[in-house]
Amino acid sequence: MRDYKILLNEVLERIKPSESERRILSNIIRKVMGRAERYLVKHNLDVDVKVEGSVAKDTWLSGDRDLDIFLRFPKSIGKNGLIKFGLEMAKFIAGENYVECYAEHPYIEAEIEGFKVDLVPCFKVDSPSEIASSVDRTPFHTEYVNLRLNGHLKNEVRLLKKFMKGIGVYGAEIKIRGFSGYLCELLTIFYKSFINVLKGSLKWHPFSTIIDIEGYYVGFEDEALKMFNSPLIVVDPVDRKRNVAAALSLNNMCKFMSAAHIFLKNPSLEFFFPKPVQPLSRSEILEQIHERGSEFMFILTGCPKIHPDILWGQLYKSLEGIENLLRSFDFNIINSTVWSNEKDLVIFILELERLNLPTVKRHIGPPVYNLDDSERFLRKYLYSSKVLSGPSVENDRWVVYVKRKHTSAIKLIRDDIFRARLGELVKSAFQERFEILVNEEIIDIYVKNPFFASFFTSHLHGRPGWLKL
Repeated sequence: MRDYKILLNEVLERIKPSESERRILSNIIRKVMGRAERYLVKHNLDVDVKVEGSVAKDTWLSGDRDLDIFLRFPKSIGKNGLIKFGLEMAKFIAGENYVECYAEHPYIEAEIEGFKVDLVPCFKVDSPSEIASSVDRTPFHTEYVNLRLNGHLKNEVRLLKKFMKGIGVYGAEIKIRGFSGYLCELLTIFYKSFINVLKGSLKWHPFSTIIDIEGYYVGFEDEALKMFNSPLIVVDPVDRKRNVAAALSLNNMCKFMSAAHIFLKNPSLEFFFPKPVQPLSRSEILEQIHERGSEFMFILTGCPKIHPDILWGQLYKSLEGIENLLRSFDFNIINSTVWSNEKDLVIFILELERLNLPTVKRHIGPPVYNLDDSERFLRKYLYSSKVLSGPSVENDRWVVYVKRKHTSAIKLIRDDIFRARLGELVKSAFQERFEILVNEEIIDIYVKNPFFASFFTSHLHGRPGWLKL
């Protein structure tokens, strides 16, 4: 087993930003601030322009190309004024290469010399109690963290972030549903080191663990559990009514706990720097599909042109809707997932026990001694054209054997997909076009699209690279 300190020092050497990276970032910030100053002078506006996020707290990783710039307007400008002047200013700073995005209100995502720069209008408020939207709270997060992180703890945060990225649980966006950067910082502040976060996580219990740095709910833990009702509760130190871990899924919480346990037993660089997935060859993927003895249904459609956070929310909702539609007609789903290139293609992947069911279905009725229920049952089925056999008494219950409405999962999706609860924009994509492929019919898409090939290979393998005993 490798010594923790030696291994973690090696990781730090690779993930701490170099001096040249810092100089490049500083130049980008100067350029952005210069554009902002020109706009403010021209329009005679009083706006604070501040760097936020991991760059402001110096917890960013080498290779990161993200920058958050907040445009803090006085509250007197009002919501409409914030949107109008905030977007106008953000677009001026961005230049030509930008997209307009939406959270609680619009912001601009720009590309400036290879950096993704989020330009976020917000209100300048004196305390978190005065916030009008969640982004107004962010500067208070930065202030809180900066007062509590020294140089050593900043590196401990970097280790935690890289570990979470390596095991695939970093990021609070809907696609990931993992740990945010701010959550990593708070966990490090609370536990005092990266290793202590891992050890501490082994004592977490889903839906009953509360991390409350400022002690807002000491003696009132039941109130916090009831209020937040999340797998993990980390009370925001600057807003006692907010759970910083609200976006974290139960799956990713438990994945982190499992990885922490295994790392502490057998530390390895692979937790931080996982090997790239090598897609199975054409013959291997066909062999894998055949070996499982199940049947795969791939539903292909176009990709709505929307921000990734909105897109993945709609995709997960639609996947759940498709699953529920299939289950409502007795198709047994082994597992399912969804993939998208976020440009022009979405693929829903559903592995079923069988794509086709027998025509006959056994339907169990009420006990014969429940006379009113029995009479209703007989009235419904005695002369129904859907009944193939019965009604008859089997032990103490009435039973009928009826015709299924749908015996083919493919036909069900083709004919009745819009009975599923789909996201509105995904529904529009289905209305334009969709295609169903079965088992080996996916092979051309698989061969032509290496990103999908890597995803599907990982899905079939199921086991993360770090899982070694």
